[in-house]
Amino acid sequence: MRRLLLLLLLLIPLSALAATPWDGQPNHYRVRIDDQAIRAEVEADLWLGGDMLSMFNVMTVPGLPDGQADLIEGLQITDLAGRPLVLKKLGGGDYQVQGGQRVRLRYSVRLEHDRHPWPAGMEEVAYHTDEGLMITGATLFFADGGDAMQGPITVEFELPEDWQARTPWTPVGEGRRFSVASRRELLSNALFLGTAAAETFDVGGVEMTLVLGKRYVANKQLFVDLLRTQLASYAALFGGKPLSRRYLIIINEHASGDGGAFASSFSQFIQGDADARNRVIWGYVMAHELLHFWNGLSLVPADHREEWFKEGATDYLTIATLAQNGLIDETLLLKRLENVPRRYLIARMVQGLGMSVREAGKDKQPNRQLVYGGGSLAALALDVELRLRSDDAVGLPQLLRALYAEFGQPGKRYTLDDIAWTAQRLIGHDFASFLAGAVESGDYLDIRPSYAALGLRMDSFVEEMFISREPNATEQQRARFAAIFAPTQP
Repeated sequence: MRRLLLLLLLLIPLSALAATPWDGQPNHYRVRIDDQAIRAEVEADLWLGGDMLSMFNVMTVPGLPDGQADLIEGLQITDLAGRPLVLKKLGGGDYQVQGGQRVRLRYSVRLEHDRHPWPAGMEEVAYHTDEGLMITGATLFFADGGDAMQGPITVEFELPEDWQARTPWTPVGEGRRFSVASRRELLSNALFLGTAAAETFDVGGVEMTLVLGKRYVANKQLFVDLLRTQLASYAALFGGKPLSRRYLIIINEHASGDGGAFASSFSQFIQGDADARNRVIWGYVMAHELLHFWNGLSLVPADHREEWFKEGATDYLTIATLAQNGLIDETLLLKRLENVPRRYLIARMVQGLGMSVREAGKDKQPNRQLVYGGGSLAALALDVELRLRSDDAVGLPQLLRALYAEFGQPGKRYTLDDIAWTAQRLIGHDFASFLAGAVESGDYLDIRPSYAALGLRMDSFVEEMFISREPNATEQQRARFAAIFAPTQP
């Protein structure tokens, strides 16, 4: 018996034997922004369970081989007794350091991120306005680079006079201190620090804070109405609320007109004014990013191969719900439906992307047209196929509701096989081969039969796409179109 115990001990990794239990104390960050907002001074008191201190979501750009980590200066780390600890730089924002202890960090962040061409856009990193600073948690904070952070997390801000900290986190008291639920919530969120106007409102138990750059304050009600309407549609679509209960939306002006979604927030740019006429642009971006609170952030794919579903199904459902809510009319709806195959054609024929739609997700930004355009086409085709095989009893909404019920839980992830199996469970038909053809093949996906099943005709020449109602469509085809796109609001 003694020899057996000795053998078992030898099989246990030394790191497990040497592991130090968490000390029971919270993790705390203090952030001070100088009056010119050109530097953030960060102090942190952290439990470091593993031997890695990391910045997350680091993106390489010209001049910054380690991305955001190259804008960090004066990084110092000590133990509780104030003794310096040795940091070994590994690159990509990672440092090796002795863990299993509480550490104290000090460092500065040069707030010049808006000078660099980030692959996903500066709205997903940091930028200045004349009212303050938008910045993400991953741009500001180092964290335990292991599986998770142990213990509660709090963040406290020291800001210029009249500035406020707008975050999706839970306020502690009436000051600028916040409780953060997890490392993901700490790092994968956008924050606005400054004087911009903000309004908080409740939609079906979800607390939404809207931060508006001053150009958009006069049109606040347009944003609020769209958010309320789309939130209600998405809750019905997925059969429940998103995982988080507090969300932050930041809107400012920039020519890109793009946006980025995070765990409990999104950051959006609008090109020029925002009014009812160009709502087809800014409203579409806003509705798309809002839908990610469900599809992408609550219902999460296992890896990059399902980016087509995360982005493409979101795009397709954005079009459908905007039409259902009367936020785009049929003329604009048909234009949107023309854009979907056009994006796919650009990816295949102009960019020459020959990989499958699933494979394109590995490098999403350069392959954006294939991920979004191809993903939207695949989602539309899947919706139509579900309806055809079920005599119009089941469509993509029912599939999403079933997926959300099973996989819309913290830590649970879905794959393509899960989508196929859930579809089969709903209507008793195998969808593996259909999905393989739609997203696993490099062959061109002909969407015309799917449009025809909706009573639509697509005429095209190279990049020109024209979609119109088919006068000879059957009653069933017209009913199918109405079930997906017809306005439900009076």
